[in-house]
Amino acid sequence: NTSGGLGISDSNITFSATEDLGGGMKAAAQLKIDGLNRAVAHGGDTWVSLSGGFGTLQMGLAEYDTDTADQFGTFLGDTILGGRMGDSERTADFVQYGTSFGPVGVSIRHTEAAAGNGVGAGAAGSSSQRENTIAVSYAAGPLSVKADYAAFDNKSTPTANTAWFATGYDTRTTLGGNYDLGAVKLGLGVQSTKYYTTGSTTETFLGASVPLGALALGIDYMSTKISDSAADGTGTGFGIQATYSLSKRTNIRARYASYDATISPANKTTGTSVELYHNF
Repeated sequence: NTSGGLGISDSNITFSATEDLGGGMKAAAQLKIDGLNRAVAHGGDTWVSLSGGFGTLQMGLAEYDTDTADQFGTFLGDTILGGRMGDSERTADFVQYGTSFGPVGVSIRHTEAAAGNGVGAGAAGSSSQRENTIAVSYAAGPLSVKADYAAFDNKSTPTANTAWFATGYDTRTTLGGNYDLGAVKLGLGVQSTKYYTTGSTTETFLGASVPLGALALGIDYMSTKISDSAADGTGTGFGIQATYSLSKRTNIRARYASYDATISPANKTTGTSVELYHNF
């Protein structure tokens, strides 16, 4: 798979504000303009929140990731492997409540139906699914761990010749974390998605990054396995990246990625990119 040319990627502007309400309470808001270029400007993550001793209540419209690479990636994340091996980012309305007990965090989240999320995802006229998620996290010192469980609604009873995945998601369970050894940062994640009536997908992720002063090196690896009598298959992929910081706000990134699979898209492909990033 080969593509070429120059372009602008991930150009965005974020406006944020906070207000101290007194009594330990705080209000916050964010408005983001995403995917900004000469042709279009898309809306980005937009939300409001209220926090205090009771925890944090947040609601809005945001892009969210469910794949292991984005959740536990140490370096590349879904920017290399997404769209082929992990779920792509999805945008949906949500409401979430979270609180913490020392190093332990607990949250519950309701996400409204997102395009491409569920029954016949991506097909014309397909129905999307809402999801309800409960998550528990732990973070102390160099270790951070997260586990979550999501249940979906709007499942479809299959009819004759219905593809197994077209019945929609049933449940999704994710477990993973990161450990910072100082010289090396590691990431590991496992995710199991069960489809309604039959079929499942198991995703495994492993990543590592090594800081070397202004230079940082890293590698991410992911494997996906589909288990179903009509669509068994596997896919593997890895990405290697080098980032060199020219300053605190500007860096150059060079990437190489490889993908090989017997599941859709069933092919072997590689890709390279060189990018210049600036934050202001």
